Amino acid sequence: MKVLEEKQLVDILEFRSEDVLSRFSDIYKIEAAEIEDIFKETLKFLYISQIPGVFIPDDLLIIDEMWHNMILFTPQYHEFSKQYFNTDYFHHIPAAKKEKEDRKNKMRVDPQKAKEEYLQKLKFLLTVTYDYLGEETVEKWFRKYPEQYSKEQLKALRK
Repeated sequence: MKVLEEKQLVDILEFRSEDVLSRFSDIYKIEAAEIEDIFKETLKFLYISQIPGVFIPDDLLIIDEMWHNMILFTPQYHEFSKQYFNTDYFHHIPAAKKEKEDRKNKMRVDPQKAKEEYLQKLKFLLTVTYDYLGEETVEKWFRKYPEQYSKEQLKALRK
């Protein structure tokens, strides 16, 4: 498994974008301090996303929304990618059509095996999150966010 440097996280967490924060505030009825916190959590997620196998489960939809929002400011996102990840563009690659079809097929053929495979992926994500970001982040992402920012809650929070 790829090992990440803590200094990189410290540096990433210094990044700030008034444009990203403002646009997110324009879209959602969420307090400014909470938007700042979601932004910080998104930066933390991007940091661990360098590790192959890290993915965004539905429980982290609010982080996915903030990441999409960052990407929309393309020139700024390119600079961010260069500065913090040494790449022209830190990719956000959603599940491809074939991947989704394969997952549905696995669920149909052997639901128990498909569930076990997903739980293994989730266990890996939880382990990476805990190892690099700590218990507080695990609690926030996997207990607080699924309740506070579910698909239904995000629809209700849209302006």
